[in-house]
Amino acid sequence: MLRRKCPALNTFIIFLLLANCAALSVGILFVDVLCLHNHVGEISVTEFTQEALLLACAALWLRSALKTPALRGGCILIAGFYAALLIRELDYYFDAIYHGAWLWFALITTAAALWFARRWRHSVLPGLNAFTRHPASGYTLCGLVTILIFSRLFGMSAFWQTLLGDNYVMAVKTAIEEGTELMGYTLCLFSSVWFCPGLKTKTRALLLNRPAPLQEPLQATENLAYCASANPIRDSLN
Repeated sequence: MLRRKCPALNTFIIFLLLANCAALSVGILFVDVLCLHNHVGEISVTEFTQEALLLACAALWLRSALKTPALRGGCILIAGFYAALLIRELDYYFDAIYHGAWLWFALITTAAALWFARRWRHSVLPGLNAFTRHPASGYTLCGLVTILIFSRLFGMSAFWQTLLGDNYVMAVKTAIEEGTELMGYTLCLFSSVWFCPGLKTKTRALLLNRPAPLQEPLQATENLAYCASANPIRDSLN
């Protein structure tokens, strides 16, 4: 009750959670650098944590897809996206088959997600709209920008070679890039955990005014799309 009457308290709680996420990300990096001295390679606590975070994100969205038919298509697409990112992170192991083998597994995963989403295509837009209208989606965007853009540009070898000159060490560049990626994955998991739990209950509330069983399927789909555009999930959280 207090949280609903005091938005500032909600913001402060989110700040504390994100601060702990950031501290945990740096702490994991410290374990590799200061304790294990493994230079944050492919076999490191940082890499294993990244993979675990992606697996958790994919599992959360897949669970949401299974439990919420009204949003299933959109949840499947998001789960497939995180699964493809996980396969990319596991490229070191797929290279045992041949270099670049991860790409084919990622394409197969993407194709499977698209095929399943097509089966529930009536729920693709409602699912995506429900998430993009939720405050949690902003943290996913920040996480993806950090992972896909910032970490790649900030971790460019040319930049660090020029900056450090003769003192350039590959491990420095790797630690910075992997640590930045870890923070991005943490933001994505934070967003997924915020949005996904309790989704079935919220969706049931969304559909309390669902059309009668004898209505035409097209009309039922239109009503569902209208409900999703009204964003009752967000309203129920506010």
